[in-house]
Amino acid sequence: MSYRYNRNLEFETGSPEASVPECNSEAEFAQEDLMRGLQLASDTVLRLATQTHAAVARGDAASAELARMSLEKQLEMTTRMIDELLFDGQDHHTVH
Repeated sequence: MSYRYNRNLEFETGSPEASVPECNSEAEFAQEDLMRGLQLASDTVLRLATQTHAAVARGDAASAELARMSLEKQLEMTTRMIDELLFDGQDHHTVH
């Protein structure tokens, strides 16, 4: 405990009470789920890009091609998630 702590200090009677956060709406929960999903999808893109790079660096064409194909699919899915977050499910597409 800090030496500056004053045990005799009373709470102020006029101070605001601790507030409990209001319950989030279902839309906010859906948005949070999408953001978590986007984070996981982005992490996967990074991992697949690293695997592709490593396969190319070691001259493993077959592994590089498989990793590149997986990366392409994951990137497409991740881009759709970004579109959904940015454009609220409307028919807009981010530029590739």
